[in-house]
Amino acid sequence: MNPEDRALLDRVLQLHSTLTQRAVLLSHLRSDPDVFTEGMRDLGLDFHDLGTEILHRVTELDAMPAPRPPRHPTPLAGRLSELAL
Repeated sequence: MNPEDRALLDRVLQLHSTLTQRAVLLSHLRSDPDVFTEGMRDLGLDFHDLGTEILHRVTELDAMPAPRPPRHPTPLAGRLSELAL
């Protein structure tokens, strides 16, 4: 994970921390259609923007070559290399 990934995950956590409060507030604002609509739009845009950035990062990660596990010589291979000297 790089610093940009960490910042992206921090944004997810920040959005998560406001969801309950925003949902409760929106449920109380249903009687005012204009304010409710704007609150829903703001929430939707937050999800959209963050989701778009996450999916962009996933596309970058998918394009990266898979890391190869490190090769460790087997004990026999190590002994054979010593014998060859």
